[in-house]
Amino acid sequence: MKKNVVVGIVALAAVVTIALLLLKFNSNGGNAGPQNITVGSITPDYGFRLANGSYTNLSAYKGHVVVLWFVATWCPSCAQGNEEINQNYQFFERRGIKIIELELYNDLGYSGPPISSFVSSYAPGAYSNDTIIPALAGYNMTAVYDPKGYLDIYYLISENGTVLYINGSPSSTLGQLEEAINSSL
Repeated sequence: MKKNVVVGIVALAAVVTIALLLLKFNSNGGNAGPQNITVGSITPDYGFRLANGSYTNLSAYKGHVVVLWFVATWCPSCAQGNEEINQNYQFFERRGIKIIELELYNDLGYSGPPISSFVSSYAPGAYSNDTIIPALAGYNMTAVYDPKGYLDIYYLISENGTVLYINGSPSSTLGQLEEAINSSL
């Protein structure tokens, strides 16, 4: 019971933190205010830092289908999502789909393990064969792709950068993601 209360409080605090960050960002006239990313829209091209320290951007993945997944490394459902993907990573591997797992900016203000440790702990098979690519989202990317501060949201993106499917919590929606992949590719 105590653990559920603590998890609930932490999740609520994370939502409040990201909302305050977005409010501050928008009031300062930032150039990356929330955009309406929907199925059928073209993904905004933001750069991000890979866990190995190098930088890249979404346009580097044009020509490849990717799942862009935003997580907090202290998030229990994100850990469960990694475990679920790890059990099913061959599905993605056979289709050449990479999962770019992005730690939300500053881990939404809470302390969690580094993204590479998080992924390698919960999804060792998917991590070791490069099905999951751990990375860190910057402030602007977090604000645009996750404007409501969800802890566990993902986008299925086509070879040309079009959003094909959006959902959250792969631990409970992996079957739906696989259906979306099978029907759109």
